[in-house]
Amino acid sequence: MILPQSFYLDDTVTVAKSLLGKVLHIKTGNKERRARIVEVEAYLGVTDPACHTFENRRTSRTQSMYLQGGHSYVYLIYGMYHCLNFVTRTEAHPEAVLIRAVQPIDVEPHLKKKDIKTNGPGKLCRHYEITRDHDGLRLWKKSSALYVSDDGFKVSTKQIISCPRIGVDYAGEAAQWPLRFYLKDNVFVSRV
Repeated sequence: MILPQSFYLDDTVTVAKSLLGKVLHIKTGNKERRARIVEVEAYLGVTDPACHTFENRRTSRTQSMYLQGGHSYVYLIYGMYHCLNFVTRTEAHPEAVLIRAVQPIDVEPHLKKKDIKTNGPGKLCRHYEITRDHDGLRLWKKSSALYVSDDGFKVSTKQIISCPRIGVDYAGEAAQWPLRFYLKDNVFVSRV
């Protein structure tokens, strides 16, 4: 079942935790690949110093953050790594969930599992060829190049680990907010 747009309109922390175990579908040309979401980070908009929309900043890069929840937000960091986010809430609350790591479901025959690197936001985008061309897509539409579904995979609250986000030291005390969530003991979670 494809997640409806209403799924993304909830509180960002709730959406982040609820995304764990869901399936990301990535279409490239005639090929569709699937990956289970195993690690995320929540970014809380205008009051979060680690968020791109902190203090209501608007740039050409952050335009998608000001769309209603359920759109993709893809940006480039360090001039070389793309990062995939899912916009949450409403246009008045520009918040998002960063997809930090995924576990591939469909493995190309020529690849061994140990050779697949999707344990970090830049790595997963590189592996699945996600670029700025994927920015602003509607994640609740099967016709989209990116969409998310629920295949019935169960995640218990005991499996969800919460800890500070990675790489946001510039955000002061917000760097310590426990807004990174991942599935306990999953080998595809990013290494810190």
